[in-house]
Amino acid sequence: MTAGLASIGWVFTAVLLVIAVICWAAGRGKIAINGVVGIRIPSLKRSEAAWRAGHAAGAMPACIAFGVAVVCSVIGLFASPAYWGTFVALVGGLVWVVVSAARAANAA
Repeated sequence: MTAGLASIGWVFTAVLLVIAVICWAAGRGKIAINGVVGIRIPSLKRSEAAWRAGHAAGAMPACIAFGVAVVCSVIGLFASPAYWGTFVALVGGLVWVVVSAARAANAA
């Protein structure tokens, strides 16, 4: 059980890193509107400005959630229940990223 929990914890941490990198890149215009990569909610797909603004706003929450997940995963190496923190960081981070992105896109 502990090895499985550890694997899932590190996978969640990696997913948050990927989300942070995508938000950073799309927020700077390196990833244009597309149907494959990025936060694909209607408010962000309205225009290029909304796409960039939304992803730029989601970058900081994604980085913070990634940082929390890293800390939980490292602590999990010594105390496996800490890996549950990566699940909380993933779910909470995703909600925070999407809400921040939608608000910024609607304001753009």
